[in-house]
Amino acid sequence: MGGDHEDKSSATVAAEGLPADLTPNSRRNTIRRIAFRVALVVAVLGFSTWVLFNVFDDLNWNEVRRSIAELSDAEALSLIFGWMVWVVTQGALTASLVDKLAVRRGVLASLGPTAISSLIPGPSDLPIRFRMYQSWGVSSSEATTAVVGSGVFSIGANLILPSIAGVLIVLADVPLSGFFSVIVTASVALAIIVAAAGFTLGSQQRTLTVGRWLDRPTRAVTNKLRKTLPDDNLGVFFVKKRAEAVDQLSGKWLKCSLATIATTAAKCSLLVLTLRFVGIPEDNLGWLAVAAAYGLVAGMTAIPITPGSAGVAELGFVGLLTAAADGDWVNQITAGVLLYRLMTWLLLIPVGMGALGVWRYGVRAAERRSAEINAV
Repeated sequence: MGGDHEDKSSATVAAEGLPADLTPNSRRNTIRRIAFRVALVVAVLGFSTWVLFNVFDDLNWNEVRRSIAELSDAEALSLIFGWMVWVVTQGALTASLVDKLAVRRGVLASLGPTAISSLIPGPSDLPIRFRMYQSWGVSSSEATTAVVGSGVFSIGANLILPSIAGVLIVLADVPLSGFFSVIVTASVALAIIVAAAGFTLGSQQRTLTVGRWLDRPTRAVTNKLRKTLPDDNLGVFFVKKRAEAVDQLSGKWLKCSLATIATTAAKCSLLVLTLRFVGIPEDNLGWLAVAAAYGLVAGMTAIPITPGSAGVAELGFVGLLTAAADGDWVNQITAGVLLYRLMTWLLLIPVGMGALGVWRYGVRAAERRSAEINAV
């Protein structure tokens, strides 16, 4: 009886996505944090708007609204279809991290937690995704690996994209200068560092060597900061963690990599579509330049400062794309970016909340069926 009660409590907590011991004080603290983050989003969006209007003299909100309003029904349907393709590829990526998990459940496990992270920055989506996996019978170890793996593939892809963007900038002969050239340089430098880290982790011996080399200076810094590190030498520690990751993700690397590529391509294609549909021709802003801007912004927002990278992504996209278009088409570019952000950020909030509702309904239905079977 005690075990049944304990299982039911855990399932109920999982269904609600909230800690079982949530106190009035913790609720108030949560409300304060959410209010602060909402205020932060509003402030960053306001600052981004102010920057854009001060940098681009031709920016006119009436022109932006008109560009969006002139979308045809066929173009709107195409954007919806493109958005659905992107959502399915995201679901496929999420499902690829768990053995025999259906893509439909992968879509739920992608949309629901994303709605949370679109409102609250940081790893706020990870506990929800973990609970979703467990409610479907996934073991704790596999669920943990899947949650960590999704973050590794997502952040890893975003950090690698700037190096690809650097190549695309050269191929497309994108004219960038001033502040935006600094962004490009910093993003490509970050990508080189990430590539070096990937090269190091690709070999057990290289991982051990670099870890041992970093051990002494890292401990010197952490001691001054009064932080603790594992007792093992960092080289040994990194090798152990590398072996665990390789073992737990064995047989999934190819599927996850292909799904990551498909997700990135679908999302970038959605940006290209929004820009084309607001009237920007290929001759003035080619797809290579758009892909380069996409890669650079992905690198800038790999670690989100605001929920959904609000304000930061808009400023980056409009600035980089307008620079790539020689300063022209700023109103149409702004319209296209706003459409893109509407679909890849704001729309995910209500849709993701709906996905969480579907998941909770499924968990409760499973509990009822289990109770009926036990009662017979």
